[in-house]
Amino acid sequence: MQQPLRIALVLETSGGGSGRHALDLAEGLALSGHDVTVIWSPVRAQEDFQTRLLAMPTIKNLQLTMHRAVGLADASSLRALKSLLKAHGPFDVIHGHSSKAGALIRLLPRSIPGARIYTPHAFRTMDPDMGGRARRVYGMIERILAPRGDQIITVSSAEYQHAVGLGINARKLTTVVNGATLHGEADRAAARAFMELGPDDVAVGFIGRLDAQKAPLRFVEAVSLAAKQAPHLRGLVIGDGSLRAHAEALNTADAVRFLGWQDGPALFPGLDVFCMTSHYEAMPYTLLEALHAGVPIVTTSVGGVEETVNEGVNGFVLPTDSTAAEIAEPLIKLATDAGQRDAFGAEAQRMAMTRTVQVMVEDTIRVYQTACAQG
Repeated sequence: MQQPLRIALVLETSGGGSGRHALDLAEGLALSGHDVTVIWSPVRAQEDFQTRLLAMPTIKNLQLTMHRAVGLADASSLRALKSLLKAHGPFDVIHGHSSKAGALIRLLPRSIPGARIYTPHAFRTMDPDMGGRARRVYGMIERILAPRGDQIITVSSAEYQHAVGLGINARKLTTVVNGATLHGEADRAAARAFMELGPDDVAVGFIGRLDAQKAPLRFVEAVSLAAKQAPHLRGLVIGDGSLRAHAEALNTADAVRFLGWQDGPALFPGLDVFCMTSHYEAMPYTLLEALHAGVPIVTTSVGGVEETVNEGVNGFVLPTDSTAAEIAEPLIKLATDAGQRDAFGAEAQRMAMTRTVQVMVEDTIRVYQTACAQG
């Protein structure tokens, strides 16, 4: 058996998918016998992240003020991170999650021991709406910082290929696909009752932030179009954000209900179809949750699709720039064919067996051990 490692997980984005990933990883590492400290920023911390972290008695947590935007405050954050690591270390592994923490841990002086591991959770340069100048600047930063770290963990094949395209040496890259589990108490009847669905309703769900990256407007338009040919189709938006008012204004046919932020994993079993309309992703948890809930997937071709959707087997994959009308077509197919939904759902659950948190944790530990051995 390998020696237990002392591991510091560092993140500015204390919430969302990257926050969930970090806590799943922390919990799994601790259960595997490793000593884990989470260093997190309270600036953008979500309540559910804090509640879960503070309820983990075997995991130490330290607050460190970090800001999303690049600025002069980063120098102060770097000094504070250095002090925390000196005071509470030494650590065998210092693992930064998302771009800010990933940059800070690789800018640390080498007098601070520990293998430097970075998980981007989607490079900034994966945003198709980013301008050419900004793309060049962020790409250059990633290339400059890459040699200062020991390993970069990409969470999908698409993110790996993007990193190579940025000019990052492939020897610095390892893909570890995110893993997920559903709540043990997840129940279809309870979820459908909460969402006020009737027995004949075919529920298609969108789960996530209502912002430009996730393209919720396309979802609302697609469901509104599909419902004209599949009258039992019911769209459900679980999430909130800056585009909610605009999305609600597009809901002229009243085909979509807006539920705000809810416990997505608990509601997944109540869905008949999951639809993701994003412009870009790295490896969203919602695709993994769809697999574990046995829910067919309709998605744009973004990061994570390669690991979660087999075209025509457990879902449909559409071009990233698909129109609402093009997204509506597979929604109509699934809404009107219960047999195909059942077949897709069974294949999704089969695929879910290799997309678990346990597998993700074990693969990450192997990255740590290799980096420590090489250091």
